[in-house]
Amino acid sequence: MEKLNLAPANSHNNQTMGTVALGATGESEQPSSRIFFGTTRDGAKVYDRDESHFHSEGGMTVDLLRKALEQIDTEGKSFLKEKVTFDHQVGEQTCVKVNSDDDVVMVYRKGRNGRTPMVKNRTPDPCNSVIAILKRDQLAQDKDTYLLTTAYIGEGSPREPWDPGISSREEQQEAKDFWDSHALIYDESLIDWEKTRAFDSMSESDKKTELAKQRTVYAGIFVEPDELYSKIQPTLYQKVKDPHVTTSFKPQASQINLKQIGSSARIYAVGYGNDGKNEGLLVEVEADDPIIQQACDALETPHITISVSEDGQAKDTAFLDFLPLEEPFEITGKYGLFTQGTVVKDISELVLE
Repeated sequence: MEKLNLAPANSHNNQTMGTVALGATGESEQPSSRIFFGTTRDGAKVYDRDESHFHSEGGMTVDLLRKALEQIDTEGKSFLKEKVTFDHQVGEQTCVKVNSDDDVVMVYRKGRNGRTPMVKNRTPDPCNSVIAILKRDQLAQDKDTYLLTTAYIGEGSPREPWDPGISSREEQQEAKDFWDSHALIYDESLIDWEKTRAFDSMSESDKKTELAKQRTVYAGIFVEPDELYSKIQPTLYQKVKDPHVTTSFKPQASQINLKQIGSSARIYAVGYGNDGKNEGLLVEVEADDPIIQQACDALETPHITISVSEDGQAKDTAFLDFLPLEEPFEITGKYGLFTQGTVVKDISELVLE
């Protein structure tokens, strides 16, 4: 099968972006490779990602995916979810509607960070459509190249309720409503038994922390935008909506501090940096809670991103050359979680259903 060569990633992206998931080898000099699936109607090439989410269950094949891709126009979009309908049955849909009489269990699937409902007493439904989700590959030398995020036979479904990619309360509710009434056909070969049994054996408090971890993109000390921007005006294209000091990105359960959510901190801006792509402050943090203070003390470059250019990324603010501020200033903040598009600074606002 045809392979895709990737442009080498720079070293700080290797550290901050998780290059294994993006297909890099961890060695910036060594390009990686992926399996080629096919070409879209408008000529974009589509490859598998390293942690493949190509679902062969239900009769999905590479040839069927290729035929589906030939009916899709990417139109240069960075992300697209497409449903391709054929004039005949192409397989079976393994996601089915369930009710209270069905035998549904919650399990971790292989390669997933949250639990999925599976139903034991049902059979798949016939289906004539394929779902393909594509994402432009930022590391490919050919910019008209996409990675297959997932592909399966079916009618389509929202993200699962635990997915950190959910961007709003409305999307989260849609996901909850759907998965409360739908389940995948039970298949032991898809289950990660180690993770499933480990979760089932946890205490209730540990389960709550684990569920919070699944939904959290990052934890940190969040400041009020109005307070920050009354002290310093952003100069680049887009100011940060939820300015914060990140204490952990994609945190492990041990880095989630549920009891500390909402605890206060004083933040002292002592440095400023701006390279035209990122604008930020170097800061020092005094947290009221010793656990949060310990997390802040462990940071190599505690900072707040103020604004970014059109092609800037907040993660790169840490690499700015910060110069001392002539007039350092103080702002206040609260420890919280950025989860599913929402900043949670009050434990009562955390959705774990």
